[in-house]
Amino acid sequence: MKEYGYCRISTPQQSIDRQERNIKAKYPEVHISKEAFTGTKREGRKELEKILKAVQPGDTIIFDSVLRMSRNATEGIALYEELYNKGVELVFLIRKSVFLLVI
Repeated sequence: MKEYGYCRISTPQQSIDRQERNIKAKYPEVHISKEAFTGTKREGRKELEKILKAVQPGDTIIFDSVLRMSRNATEGIALYEELYNKGVELVFLIRKSVFLLVI
């Protein structure tokens, strides 16, 4: 079982360090993939696509927040279901805010 961390910023001027620190704090051995990509679609996120091609049943993908996986609910739910059906666990780190995922 492998653990993959995914960090994404929208512009190169933003810092990705916080996301990486948050993930590594809970999963110190995780392999982190990082990219700067803006947009509302999954297409074009080369690092995320590499993870999605590599994951196997029993693997885990860790995101600093649900917004790092998807920018809209429709795409997010579809990706969640695809990975769930494949046996991949998704982890979304939650900071002092309330998060509710309704499927």
